[in-house]
Amino acid sequence: WFKYPYPSAVSAQGPVGGMEYPMMTFDDAESVQELYYTIAHEQGHEWYPMIVGSNERLYPWMDEGFNTFIDVFSFLDRYPADTLRTQSLEFGSMQAWQQFLAQRAPEEPIMVPQDRASNGLMSGWNAYGRPAVGLHFLREQVVDSTAFDAAFVEYTRRWAFRHPTPADFFRSMNDGLGEDLSWFWRSWFMRTDHLDQAVDSVKIVENNGQLRVRVFLSNRREMIAPVALQLTGADGAVVAVKLPVETWLRGNTAVWLTTMPASARPVEVVIDPKHVYPDVERSNNSWTAPAGP
Repeated sequence: WFKYPYPSAVSAQGPVGGMEYPMMTFDDAESVQELYYTIAHEQGHEWYPMIVGSNERLYPWMDEGFNTFIDVFSFLDRYPADTLRTQSLEFGSMQAWQQFLAQRAPEEPIMVPQDRASNGLMSGWNAYGRPAVGLHFLREQVVDSTAFDAAFVEYTRRWAFRHPTPADFFRSMNDGLGEDLSWFWRSWFMRTDHLDQAVDSVKIVENNGQLRVRVFLSNRREMIAPVALQLTGADGAVVAVKLPVETWLRGNTAVWLTTMPASARPVEVVIDPKHVYPDVERSNNSWTAPAGP
């Protein structure tokens, strides 16, 4: 993200799980994998906030969250077959993460300062896991990952040895990605919105061997997001589309229209077939054709 500018970088065994200082971290863990993760995380603090400074008392997610986000890449680079650590952070189960938070009421927005959070445990999740999960969702599912990385590098370059606020980060990422992501920053960081996308119904009209298929969709909770849609036909063919977030800008219902040959009559339509979206209610994510001719 940015070249390390200091004369040394020391990791020493310490009395706590991990603590960072300029050019020095203290680390302890019960396993080699856990120690690697801890050292990578604490050394990451030499960039955030030791290079890109932030006010941790007000916005801890700007260094703890960023480092937790980056930790996944370093851990999987060294232990590609060991997903236990990343799964424990729910990177492999966005739905589980959102449901987990929803059960820990009262939820607090990420932007609430640590000392003002009514739920102490929530403030810890908001500092580490929640922003990291959100940034992975943004990078992997909403925007192009290569463009995201370039924008994050540019944010780091712009604000190295300075003290950005959350608004500076949001503006820099919008600028670098060339998109207005205010809907995402608002839902994930400033509020406690939840995502619930649903397939309401499917209407099929046949004419001269061609099918005109309409898939009726709805957005049932506060958060909006792109729609990952997969249609499976009777002939086994699979059609996958990604509908942009603009699908929801005119309201909480939408229709996807497509045509196909009669042999490909839809037998199933699924939203988020890979389970990589933070959808809190998956029972309404699919439609199955009724039995019979």
